[in-house]
Amino acid sequence: MIREKLTEEKDTVNGQVVQAHAFLRIPEKDPHYWSPELHVWVREQDGSTIVSGVVGPNPKIWTMFMFFYFVVLGLTFFGGVYGIIQWQLGMDAPFLWSIPAGIVGILLVFGAASFGQNKGKDQMLLLRGFLDRAIGVEE
Repeated sequence: MIREKLTEEKDTVNGQVVQAHAFLRIPEKDPHYWSPELHVWVREQDGSTIVSGVVGPNPKIWTMFMFFYFVVLGLTFFGGVYGIIQWQLGMDAPFLWSIPAGIVGILLVFGAASFGQNKGKDQMLLLRGFLDRAIGVEE
């Protein structure tokens, strides 16, 4: 059912169906950096059909944000530990500034991710609407 709907609405949503999984994306004419993707899987359970899905960013974007989080957290942790050691030894401890700088860094990365989620919201709703039409869910 999803495969047939993809051929009918190829200008609205692109994707592919592999066995019980469907990967839905925004067509190449409309995507932007923050465009979401929808991964859907269908399974039978107790005589009924269960449709599950996950909406998320392009995997490259997700990996980049995880990298930024780990780098900022790592630098904050090691800089903070080094600064605390210097402070306890009675030395100047300029590395203590890595703690508030890290908090600011995390907030900046979080803000960028929130901005991207907001920018991709309309396209996420488009993908969800396509899936609802494909499986026959009435709004």
